[in-house]
Amino acid sequence: MNSLKNGLLGLLLLTFAAPAARAAVVIVHNGPRDAPPPIVEEHPAPRRGYIWVGGHHRWHRHRYVWTRGHYARERRGYDYVPGRWEHHDEHYDWYEGEWHPHR
Repeated sequence: MNSLKNGLLGLLLLTFAAPAARAAVVIVHNGPRDAPPPIVEEHPAPRRGYIWVGGHHRWHRHRYVWTRGHYARERRGYDYVPGRWEHHDEHYDWYEGEWHPHR
């Protein structure tokens, strides 16, 4: 009986694992080829306990769209590194902003 259970379990695993393995193909998506437009100037008022995360252009439906900045609560012991566009080969990639511990 146990060998029958193990055989069925193995068959189930093969049945479901094979499609999952085929689905693991990675498709490389290249970003936009044109540089992002200049940053839109924003003039936020200082706000105690918060930092200003400046706006940026995001790539949406084959064009750049401005995303306004926002306040984020400060994190003690961390610095915020803003997001950025980087040029690679013949396209641009967006890297989200992130918090880094003080050094």
